[in-house]
Amino acid sequence: MTTVEINPLGGVFERFKAAIICGFLRCAFRPVLGPPSTPGFQRRWIRLLSRFTPARGGVVRDHALAASVPVEITSVPTDKGPGAILYIHGGGFCVGSPATHRSVTSHLAFESRMSVWTPDYRLAPENPYPAALDDVLCTYHEMLRAGYPAEQIVLAGDSAGGALALALAIRLRNRNEARPGGLMLLSPVTDLDRNSTSTTPAAVSDPMIRSGWVGQIMDWYRCPADTPEHSPLKIDLTGLPPMLIQVGECELLLSDSKQLAEHAARCQLDCRLEIYRGHWHVFQLQSRFLRSARAALQTLAGFARSVTQVPNA
Repeated sequence: MTTVEINPLGGVFERFKAAIICGFLRCAFRPVLGPPSTPGFQRRWIRLLSRFTPARGGVVRDHALAASVPVEITSVPTDKGPGAILYIHGGGFCVGSPATHRSVTSHLAFESRMSVWTPDYRLAPENPYPAALDDVLCTYHEMLRAGYPAEQIVLAGDSAGGALALALAIRLRNRNEARPGGLMLLSPVTDLDRNSTSTTPAAVSDPMIRSGWVGQIMDWYRCPADTPEHSPLKIDLTGLPPMLIQVGECELLLSDSKQLAEHAARCQLDCRLEIYRGHWHVFQLQSRFLRSARAALQTLAGFARSVTQVPNA
């Protein structure tokens, strides 16, 4: 395991922008997600806030169906490489869509020159476990049918999407299916114990999420506690592909990433953990405004190219 602490807020202007964003998130995002807000209200609010995290230019979006699952495909039209990224959006299993995470997927597509497939998977509480995992598995199979070799597909996701990406890798391993080339996890949820993060110091400093929302989404997702696919800290991870984890220093789920990296090392996996000082949960969403977020996405794109042996852009 390689652990790297990154201090990306070197410039005064970058620190100023980060402080403004944190203040905005603390006022407009954190109080709304979680009790007593309903799923419908949370989804409408996230759609509204996603207008402040737009996609970058230079990419195109197409749409496909993986069985009955809608998929958004983002790519660079004139310089598309052979590999692909299956990106699973976060949102606590209950909010979000491909549209809300275009600030991430568009940069990944542009920097990697790989197609980025983002499934619009079914959301809880209307569709609890295993609906979302079944949908992302359908997307992976559709990518194979589209001609991408498994070793040139990278699984990626943020927050709950990171949990689903990791669960998909475990399911594929357990079924002896073709292994993807790599895993990229942005602030992943790795412990579905609703009480596991409520007392950490980061629970106060995280401007994005609060422990009350963690408990709410676990109730809505309704995943049995003994489910191996969602128990990555309790099972043997041998056989999973190389893994890159990015997490903010000031976030509720920091311990999730640290524990996963430590467990991956015990399982002798190729794993790199990057901790971004002064940053928060899925800060990469603010790529429009922060140079540090764009740099993190460039690192992810480089990792995706390296594990799939796609030439540099």
